[in-house]
Amino acid sequence: MESMKSKSSLFVERWASAEQNNMKLGYAVAALSIVCLALAMVAGCFVLKPRPVYFIPGVAQAGLAVAPASGSMTANAFAVSWLLNWTNFTPATVEDAYARARKFMSPVLLSKIHISLEKDMEEVKKNNISSLFSLSQDPVVETDKNGFLVTVRGQKGVYVGKEEIKTQQVVYHLRLRPVNPTDGNPYGMTVDRVDQEEGAL
Repeated sequence: MESMKSKSSLFVERWASAEQNNMKLGYAVAALSIVCLALAMVAGCFVLKPRPVYFIPGVAQAGLAVAPASGSMTANAFAVSWLLNWTNFTPATVEDAYARARKFMSPVLLSKIHISLEKDMEEVKKNNISSLFSLSQDPVVETDKNGFLVTVRGQKGVYVGKEEIKTQQVVYHLRLRPVNPTDGNPYGMTVDRVDQEEGAL
């Protein structure tokens, strides 16, 4: 009889202990869930909150987040960007390339070459001509009273279809004039003149 009571008592004790352990485990799981939810909310707020981005292209002056670019640096960057767009095209991209280039030409230059531009585009598409130009050295920028003179040296290849017709050294001379910067022209530069010298080193 005592043996049965002791067994019954042992079973009850184990059952009570199991219930207590399950309750503790439940509390632990609930607490862990709350912590995970709180962390997820904090992480979501951190990711979704907009934050400023700082871009430093060169050595900054004390107290400035961005170093002010000089006129020569701006002329250099503008000349390279415009010239690579002007000299790299295929029959499929020539219209877009020339349209982008025209936006940064002065009215005087555009009036001089407008007719030849139309003829050039027709010839490029008709004969399947492509042009590929790459710089061979850093541009040289000179300042004059009306703006900047930029000399860009590089190598130019001309193709008909997939066949290379010629590859030669080319020097471009660009005359740039400063204008008021706009959203469409953040450089504040316009091309007044562009000359091409072929076969030069």
